[in-house]
Amino acid sequence: MTAKPLIGISGSHMIDGGGQFPGYHRSYVNHDYVRSVTERAVSPSSFLSMKRMMSWKPYGRVDGLLLSGGHDVYPLLYGEEPCRQIGAVWPERDHFDMLLLKRAEARKIPVVGICRGLQIINVAHGGTLYQDLSKDPQSFVKHSQNQDPATATHTIEIDPQSRLASLLGRTEWVTNSHHHQTVHEVGQGPLVTARAKDGTVESAGYGGKLSHGLSVHPEMMSIHSKLARNLFVDFVKEAEVRHGNR
Repeated sequence: MTAKPLIGISGSHMIDGGGQFPGYHRSYVNHDYVRSVTERAVSPSSFLSMKRMMSWKPYGRVDGLLLSGGHDVYPLLYGEEPCRQIGAVWPERDHFDMLLLKRAEARKIPVVGICRGLQIINVAHGGTLYQDLSKDPQSFVKHSQNQDPATATHTIEIDPQSRLASLLGRTEWVTNSHHHQTVHEVGQGPLVTARAKDGTVESAGYGGKLSHGLSVHPEMMSIHSKLARNLFVDFVKEAEVRHGNR
């Protein structure tokens, strides 16, 4: 039997604010990311330890990379000082995720970046971010919906010629939204494939199939939405191709 392709998922950390172990550091990745790829019968592996990862040999066997959400991106990486509205940052993770991306692109494996993942891909390709959507004079849509994570709340308009439109079978999609930072100046060699009604970049591809970022959270919607699941089906199929070409 052919071994399953391996999907790498970038991890995050949290510090307990109370409970039995206040101040305790925990490494984690949200289960929705894991569920969304394992539903496609794929073996996941989370990258949680920066120092260990630098010499972790199994990384060379990863067939696809999923850059997950989390902290705000460190603004000095794109030449800006932090504004008053910026949230918590974690520069070590920024550099680590960019290293994962660099290695994935060098190996030509598929990459999907979700929310912060899109922002990391854009900055890694020379782009910049709005540190907070209040800094975007064109933005009028509420992009941080403080409610059920899977609930669709606003519309995105999709380039009809894009791979995203082909996967979804439509050029408009009502999605969830849980972010306050977004793409400002688009990096080198990108293709913006979807925007919200206020012009906010919601999806972009970098290098064709190589790297694709989404501001929406399809991993949260995929438990109810076939359209969201289609994105992970496609991602896994690309990983299977890479796995079969070893």
